[in-house]
Parts: sequence; structure tokens; C-alpha cells
Amino acid sequence: MTGAEFEAVRPLLKISDDRIKAARQALVDGQTLQAIGDQFGWSRQAVGDAVSTVWKTLGSYYESQRAAANACALLQPGWEKITLIAPSHLVAKFRSEIAQASPQPVKKSTKAKKKD
Repeated sequence: MTGAEFEAVRPLLKISDDRIKAARQALVDGQTLQAIGDQFGWSRQAVGDAVSTVWKTLGSYYESQRAAANACALLQPGWEKITLIAPSHLVAKFRSEIAQASPQPVKKSTKAKKKD
């Protein structure tokens, strides 16, 4: 596992900081489960459990990324999904321009029509 992959899933992990550190040492740094267990005073199995948790979380992370990518297939023709990273003042301008250019939904009148 790369350091970047590990850091991508780190916020999603629901395990203690020590278990996160141990899993990183095994998965990214390539240390043995035994060496890590000795360092933390744990069994190899305890370290292996932390490693398994990270692998499962990484699998879920990739699955959610694939689902998000596939969601683009559900867009209406002529629409695109983008990710924009820009200064805040430009993002606000972009949103304003999009709102002006987008067709506005037609509001149905709630008033009853008067008969003559």
C-alpha cells in the first residue's frame, strides 16, 4: 500500500491511533507484524487485525470512488460532472454564472383559476 492510499483512508478508520500507527508500519513501511507487535506489546494477531481493518477500509474507499464515477452515467444528456479547485471568489462567480445560465424550474401556481 502506498503512503498516499493510507492517508486517503486514515480519516475513515475507526480504530485507535496506536493501531493506525501499527498498521501503517506494516502496510507502508514494510515492517513485520512480529516487530510491530514487540514495539507495542501486542501479539502478531493484534497487529494483523489492525492491518485487516485498514485493507477493508481501503476496499470500501475504492468502491465508493467507483460508485461516484459511475454516477456520471446517470446525468442528463449535455450535463457533465466536474471537480473544481479554485479561489473562493472565483468559485462564487462561477456558481453565479451557472445559476444565470441554467434553466429555472417552472413554479406551478397555487391559486385556483377563476371561472367567468
